[in-house]
Amino acid sequence: MTAPALDDVRAALRRACPGIDVSSVRMLDAGHTSSQWVAETDEGPLLVKVPRRQPEAEHLRRLLVSTRRAAEGGVPVVRFRALLGWHDELAGPVLVQEFQAGEPASAVWERSGDDHRLALSGELGRIVGQLHRIEGNWFGDPLGAERAPSWGLAVEAELDGLLGQVADDLTDLVPAVRSASVAAVKALDDSASVPALTHGDLWLPNVLVRDGKVSCLLDFEHARYADRFRDFGKLDEHIFDGFPAGREAFLQSYQATCPLPADYRARIELGSLVHALTMHCYFRRWAPQWAPQYADQVRAWLDRNS
Repeated sequence: MTAPALDDVRAALRRACPGIDVSSVRMLDAGHTSSQWVAETDEGPLLVKVPRRQPEAEHLRRLLVSTRRAAEGGVPVVRFRALLGWHDELAGPVLVQEFQAGEPASAVWERSGDDHRLALSGELGRIVGQLHRIEGNWFGDPLGAERAPSWGLAVEAELDGLLGQVADDLTDLVPAVRSASVAAVKALDDSASVPALTHGDLWLPNVLVRDGKVSCLLDFEHARYADRFRDFGKLDEHIFDGFPAGREAFLQSYQATCPLPADYRARIELGSLVHALTMHCYFRRWAPQWAPQYADQVRAWLDRNS
């Protein structure tokens, strides 16, 4: 779509925050699923964000509720100022939040040496541990639309939904994946299956770095109350598979903040299946060229666990 005029962004911001004085607006080249602008105002710099891929009201409410819960648990996150349900000129809902100076951790990571990467991994482990110490009263959507009394029932329902969306070349494997995942859940220590607040999209582009240190976790749209190790699948794929030393630094800091249960490796393995299926189904809809690699990850999981 054509980029909205900056005057329309100003108008949306003034409508969301009556009385604010906006001195300048510039478009921000960031994010894959939204349009973003930075506005200089008499109340400090603000970020104006219009979700494009998932503009539904429930999706935005999940973002706001989950971010607030994370903040209450001491996790460094952004603060939201306002939400407009819809703005015609911007063709979507409008979120206004504080603008956090810094760089995506992905950019910092690329130019960093091993020592700095180890330090960033340790900082991230501590912050993710803080996040996972936040407990819910059920497994499922933080808004309460989906609730399950146990992790076994929650993951079974989630996997059933995902397995119903897989590509044709995976359908023959669905019964075997379902059977192996049920067995994997039954093998876990049920007393350690606690509904923790999980981010759902943990990778370096959603981590902000300022002055060389992790300063903020971004974008909680996919947060859930779940077994906390479902967050490890994306961390491993995008960070630690390519830098194994970082995994150990991460786990040491994580353990000091949020102790690991004895069966944590089995939980990480199950989380990798949930991640692979989630990404496979997501990319089938939004970028089909990436879906086959996650189908391969599902096959590899089944080979390891059948």
